Amino acid sequence: MGDHLPLRIVISPYRATVAPLVGYIESLHHQRPDLTITVILPEIVVRHRQHRLLHSPLGGRLRRALRPLPKIVVTTVPFHI
Repeated sequence: MGDHLPLRIVISPYRATVAPLVGYIESLHHQRPDLTITVILPEIVVRHRQHRLLHSPLGGRLRRALRPLPKIVVTTVPFHI
């Protein structure tokens, strides 16, 4: 499924994730400014509030970093555990 989409690996020094991903998405936008880019982020939904501490807030940080960029759509897909 989806063999027409290439897999890109973004190298990230020091386990940084948000800045390299935002830089990669910006470079895609500069290559093709006429296209709208959709970023799909999983969101873990837990039953108990205290379980949120066990999961990384990376999705929210990435969503906030991408919000001001033009023609970038961020879609959040809930994943109930």
